[in-house]
Amino acid sequence: MKPVYQLCILIGIGIFVYFYFFNFDNMSETQLVNAVLYWYTPIAFGLYGLIAFRIKKRIPGTEKSVLMYMFSGKDPVILILLILLGISGLIGLLVLLIPLLLFNVKKTSYDLSVAFVGAVILLLLLLAFFLVLWPSL
Repeated sequence: MKPVYQLCILIGIGIFVYFYFFNFDNMSETQLVNAVLYWYTPIAFGLYGLIAFRIKKRIPGTEKSVLMYMFSGKDPVILILLILLGISGLIGLLVLLIPLLLFNVKKTSYDLSVAFVGAVILLLLLLAFFLVLWPSL
């Protein structure tokens, strides 16, 4: 399943590059802002999927919770990600943690469930931005 998440990230980056480097002059400002949905969704899905896949593959069978594993320091990449998101703000940290903690890591579809819910949460936050903040800018 890991290659699917990597492919999603590459597709999202490819769409981003196309819109903002090759097609930039052919689109209005509103079209460029609305194009965020096209590249943001696959990148969010892929990143959540990769993080959940990494946790699912590396968590020991004796570990009782994903949260304990993430903060234990057994996986330095996950710990650095948590520290960076914690420094950037509590909301970013919660947006990462909530989907990871909603599902049982022992289930076979853990990474897919986390990726889907995480992407939906980020899309809802983006929708809130478009509806609340964007019109006032």
